[in-house]
Amino acid sequence: MKISRKQALKTALAGLVSIPAVARNHHSNKSQDFINEFSEAWKSSRDYTLKVFNQMPEEKFEYKYTPESFSFRTQFVHCITFNAAQLCGRLNLKNPNETKKKEYWSKLTKVELEAELNNFYDWVEKTLKDLPEKTLEKEEAYAGGNIPVWRLFYALENHIIHHRGQAICYLRLNGITPIGYIGW
Repeated sequence: MKISRKQALKTALAGLVSIPAVARNHHSNKSQDFINEFSEAWKSSRDYTLKVFNQMPEEKFEYKYTPESFSFRTQFVHCITFNAAQLCGRLNLKNPNETKKKEYWSKLTKVELEAELNNFYDWVEKTLKDLPEKTLEKEEAYAGGNIPVWRLFYALENHIIHHRGQAICYLRLNGITPIGYIGW
C-alpha cells in the first residue's frame, strides 16, 4: 500500500493533536492499580451484598430487632443514600438520589430495591472510573483527619460491610442461616 507524503503528515498531525485528550483521561499506574483493585473488590461486594439481601423474604423487609433500629430494608437504603451523598458532597457531583424521598424508598418492592442496589454499585464504579487522577489524589476531610479521595472509596465500602453485617444478624434473628462469607 502506497501512502503519499501529504497523507502521512495528516495522519501524524492528527495523532499529535489527539495526544493531550488521551493524556487527560489516562491514569498513572498507581491510580490505575487502585481502580483495578477496587473494581475487583467492588464486584465481590455487590455479589455478597445481593446474596445477603436476597435471603430475606420480602414480607420481613420491615423487620427491626428494636423499635429504634433500622429495618432490614433501611440497612440497604441507607447504604445507597448515605454513600452516594458522601461521594457527591465531597466531589461536587450530582446526587442520583436527590429527588427520591423517604416515601419512595419505603414503597419499593424487593425486586425494585435490588435494582436500586445494582444501580448504586454501577454508579460508584462509573464515578470512580470517570474521576481524574488529580481528584483521586486530592485530600478530603474525613473522621477528624484528611485522606485522599481514593481512600474514601474504601471507607464507603467499609460502611457497606457494617450494614451488611447488621443485615446478617437480622437473617439469623429470623431463623435464616446466612450464606457463607464471600471474600475478595
